[in-house]
Amino acid sequence: MVTVHANVPADVAAASTESSAARANSKDSTYSGKLPPVVVYHDIFNLFCIAWLNAWNFYYLATGRGFQVFYLSTMLYFVADLIYVGVVPRSVKSPLVILAHHVITAVYVLIPYHYPQYEWCMSYCMLVEVNTWLLIAKRTMRSRVLEVLFYVTWVLLRNIYYPYLIWVFYKEWQKETRACGTPWNPILTTPVFQTALTGLNYFWTLSLLTKPKKTKLL
Repeated sequence: MVTVHANVPADVAAASTESSAARANSKDSTYSGKLPPVVVYHDIFNLFCIAWLNAWNFYYLATGRGFQVFYLSTMLYFVADLIYVGVVPRSVKSPLVILAHHVITAVYVLIPYHYPQYEWCMSYCMLVEVNTWLLIAKRTMRSRVLEVLFYVTWVLLRNIYYPYLIWVFYKEWQKETRACGTPWNPILTTPVFQTALTGLNYFWTLSLLTKPKKTKLL
């Protein structure tokens, strides 16, 4: 029932009531845990694509074969996801950050394309996608096991392993510098990009630690 005060026009009161109802519905949707369709479609796409990438990455690490399939799949995935997030930014929480991440990564993986001796560098970096898959899987499947694995791999891969790779790639740059006689070689970009991605990981870690806890409506 809408109560209209004498000094408030009826249409304004009705609009206010509709606005309140819309906010209430929005809250109900948030607390119910339902995700918008654009997010669901994006999650399903990522679950399949990242599982494929992880499988080929492990295959390459185990056998030393299949890098071309792994590389092509990775580039296609990042380009496709870049386009989707650009067209439908509501599909992720931080579209600009995701777009920046994808651009850096797409440029980054050009190194092993032109310098095959550094294929292993890309493979090592892409191990972080195990954690990305777990992030989406735990949100989709609501599994306690997946949630625990997500947090464990987050710390191990993003907070420990990725900073370690900065040092590894720095040493590779030094080797390349000695080999070609100048520090201004393409491998210089590897510790730089790795530092940028590591910084992004710590930014996400801070966001993860400071995000407000969900409250339940009584």
